[in-house]
Amino acid sequence: MISEDTLTSLKNNIESITKYQEVDLVKRGDWGTITFESVKEHITYAIATTSLLAQMPLESLTDQAASELQAPMPGVAGLFARINEFSVEMVNAPATRDQIVNEVKHAVAQMHATYSRWLPYLAYQRGDINRNIDQMEDAIMRANTHLDDAKKHQEENMTAITETRRQMTEIVDAARGDTASQGVDRYIDTFDVEAEKLANESKRWFKGIIGCSVATVVAIVVLYFWLEDYNTTWEIVRNTFTKASIIAVLLNGIVWCTRMYRVKSHQSSVNRHRALSLKTFQRFVTSTTDPRTRDAVLLAATKSIFAHVSTGLVGERANGEDPSIQFMEIGKHAGDNSGA
Repeated sequence: MISEDTLTSLKNNIESITKYQEVDLVKRGDWGTITFESVKEHITYAIATTSLLAQMPLESLTDQAASELQAPMPGVAGLFARINEFSVEMVNAPATRDQIVNEVKHAVAQMHATYSRWLPYLAYQRGDINRNIDQMEDAIMRANTHLDDAKKHQEENMTAITETRRQMTEIVDAARGDTASQGVDRYIDTFDVEAEKLANESKRWFKGIIGCSVATVVAIVVLYFWLEDYNTTWEIVRNTFTKASIIAVLLNGIVWCTRMYRVKSHQSSVNRHRALSLKTFQRFVTSTTDPRTRDAVLLAATKSIFAHVSTGLVGERANGEDPSIQFMEIGKHAGDNSGA
């Protein structure tokens, strides 16, 4: 599992971001009209999700997982520090603000990609399954003691006693599934809402495609039949260039709307895929009762759910990772346990 040094480094990186919870990084009185309103959602997401991460059982991670999880944190913390130190008295302050805004968007996007792979696994671990099961099993033991005493004094209640024991056993079985899913279920709704939001945005861009297409056709027809008497070659060139410019702008609008429609549709499909995948996430734990093998299965399942998703809507490339390596480790652990 995770080493002490790696865990300390991870906690320090988390602290470097969460310390800005009480600091206004969006707008301040001494900044005037220069604000960071355009990245307000990015800043809020980074601080909120990192604060949530601080409450997770980080000890259940491996060194490799912890290193991957904290990789985007220094960059985000450094950008927050630059915003905190920002002043309108800087040379070319608006340009500096715009540069920071672009870097924040890129850094938080990387953070989201990393967090979305590991937060569900940590949330599952936070379900405190073993603690809940131990408590229920302890309750069963105490109940069995009382039941045994009751049997000595009241044999006629044997039917009711047996039924009580059966019900408590069913409670323990239910706890194995229900408590495990408590930490994961809330993320399903998050991805569903985001998928619906992106789908609505893609519809608006599709309407933009239709609008620009209609406007282009209308402009071509109007300009084609718009006859004028040109007296000089310069007037012919000038009017031809003007018409060509109008058509070019409209065509560029079609291309831009098409590109944004494909991007939003792709993102909606990815989030919907993750929501559907999380709904069957808990089934992986039923493959084994060994804790080490179960954790390995969960790690592999998490990376499989949040790995690169090819939708065919945008240019894509493989992430270069081979999930079979981790499943080979699962088989290795299973072999060690069977031979023990």
